[in-house]
Amino acid sequence: IPNSATIFPRVYIVLDPTDQIDEIHETNNIGWKVLPLSDISTYVVGEKQNLVTFELSQNYPNPFNPSTKISYSLPTESKVKLQIFNILGQLVATLVDKTKSAGFYQLEWNAGNLASGVYLYRINAESIGDAKSFSAVKKLILLK
Repeated sequence: IPNSATIFPRVYIVLDPTDQIDEIHETNNIGWKVLPLSDISTYVVGEKQNLVTFELSQNYPNPFNPSTKISYSLPTESKVKLQIFNILGQLVATLVDKTKSAGFYQLEWNAGNLASGVYLYRINAESIGDAKSFSAVKKLILLK
């Protein structure tokens, strides 16, 4: 592990626009593209046709101190609102409130100014051009 005890996960994306790959193995990097999770605050990856569902992933790390990464995906261009709430349901932060194109997104939230505790993050996404909508809530824990 290079000069720290922190282990960052790897994100693998299979690039197969002609649908020719029959099997995928972690030990075989043919067709794989590795995306490092670095200090860049937002990633936009992939093409619209590769994403079939809305998704809100569990933050990483969890518990965290003082920052964590939150990922979500959009199958189509959508109006997105991503917010953080305390356990009483009070709004703590709005991380995203804008129209986003289809793709995978990851952002980093720094909660250094907040007290330890359980927080909730919620995404609301409405597709532009059709009637699809998505809402999900997940729990995160700030432990100082």
